[in-house]
Amino acid sequence: MIDSMTAGAQRALQRSASLARLRGASQIEPIDLLAALMDEGESLAIARLLEFQVDPSHILNRLGLPEEPESDSLDRDEPNALPHSASLRSVLSEAIGHARSVDRGRGVGTEHLLWGLASSGGSAAEVLEGAGLDLSRFVNQLESSDQTQLEPIPFGADDPTPDLSAQIEAVDIGRILDASANRAQEALRVIDDYIRFVLADPMLTRRMKEVRHRLGETLRGLDDDLRLTSRDTLGDVGTHIMTAGEQDRGNARAVLTANFRRATEALRSLEEYTKLLNVWISGRFESLRYDLYTMEKLVVAAVVAHRRLGDTRLCVLVGGLPTLGDLTWVVGEALAGGAEVIQLREKGLSDRTFLERAREVRILTAQAKARFIVNDRPDLARLAGADGVHLGQDDVRPRDARRVVGSAALLGISTHDTEQLERAVLDGAAYLGVGPIFSSKTKDFAALAGLEFVRRAAEISTLPWFAIGGIDEENLDAVLDAGAQRIAVSSAVVQAESPRAAAKALRAKLDERG
Repeated sequence: MIDSMTAGAQRALQRSASLARLRGASQIEPIDLLAALMDEGESLAIARLLEFQVDPSHILNRLGLPEEPESDSLDRDEPNALPHSASLRSVLSEAIGHARSVDRGRGVGTEHLLWGLASSGGSAAEVLEGAGLDLSRFVNQLESSDQTQLEPIPFGADDPTPDLSAQIEAVDIGRILDASANRAQEALRVIDDYIRFVLADPMLTRRMKEVRHRLGETLRGLDDDLRLTSRDTLGDVGTHIMTAGEQDRGNARAVLTANFRRATEALRSLEEYTKLLNVWISGRFESLRYDLYTMEKLVVAAVVAHRRLGDTRLCVLVGGLPTLGDLTWVVGEALAGGAEVIQLREKGLSDRTFLERAREVRILTAQAKARFIVNDRPDLARLAGADGVHLGQDDVRPRDARRVVGSAALLGISTHDTEQLERAVLDGAAYLGVGPIFSSKTKDFAALAGLEFVRRAAEISTLPWFAIGGIDEENLDAVLDAGAQRIAVSSAVVQAESPRAAAKALRAKLDERG
């Protein structure tokens, strides 16, 4: 990753490590990188900010960084010995993707790092916005201005092999590129319509728009005149050949799948045939194809999650009860009261006892046709036959959990801010925990995300998510008013005099609000 960066970007990363150590942090955060970029002096990142009339010194003041020791014990060029936080890794990934979308051979510069910070949200973006930067305009204008203006590549120019000087061969290649470009654009529009109007997901819609924009920019590198003059729809033998599968679209999901396949195949054809003309443009088609593979994973995961969890409203977290009998009674009462998901969260038990309890809960939830989730432990979730596993930010990585529980299991991830939420979606979560909202009787929290995070989650993603943390019948209206549709509760049901009545009251209010 570091090797692909310019010297200025590498210095900024090294400096961010020093700043993180200065504030006593165990890992480098996006705010450290932002401070390092502002302290870099003359750079493209600084130049971009000045174009938007934003003073870098104001950003440094807002960060409120402590002064370095007089001994200067923190060397500005000290090697990076601290790990990057998940948020910073996300920023760097966005920066690299942005740079490569413009030119795969181009180094990642300070301007790309700044773009990643501005576009990834979180605390660094909030500091930039607080200093007077219009984030939306900045991201869009920087992306637009950073796009290399692609001059159409004439067939046969500066490429002695293969010889495309013969007009007939140029026209043949032009027909292939024209047909593939049309297929790719049409398929992406069909996919975009599904994401916008069926899933109605803002985050996925934004990412799909970026893919379509990049395809349009890349296609400008081809000769539009030759594409159009080479077009021969009437003479295309493929237009008259149909298979049964082409007409078989049983549902909207089938339309979605078919068009992802159509788009990736078209991009592969564009990638291969533009190698005859310009390897750089071919590389951009290749990058788009890989990005579309990721988009397909995210969209299909969202479709499956909505199908399996779309109607669920109430999740009850159980655990810490003295006996197996207490556990099974509470679970049975919660299910009878209308809980649709039971999540088993146990601490301090031996693995054998945990598994015994999990298997009993599996039986009860299966009888009630409810979902059963095991907290933290992918291995025990699989052994118990649970529907899925729920992970916290410090548990095993989603990719590793998926290897244990398999592709069909539900994978939930706790998130405490927007950066974690977006990362969880990219990691393939089937559902999310959003919180903590209020202080809880069953779990201690270092900080509360509050209702503001609920509002942001409602704006960012329509992937199934459960508001969690101290929710009860008294504060439920505030949570629903903030945009939540699903909740996860513990003490409000588990510690109630009648768990069945408590669950029934919560479920009634959820159903009443629709």
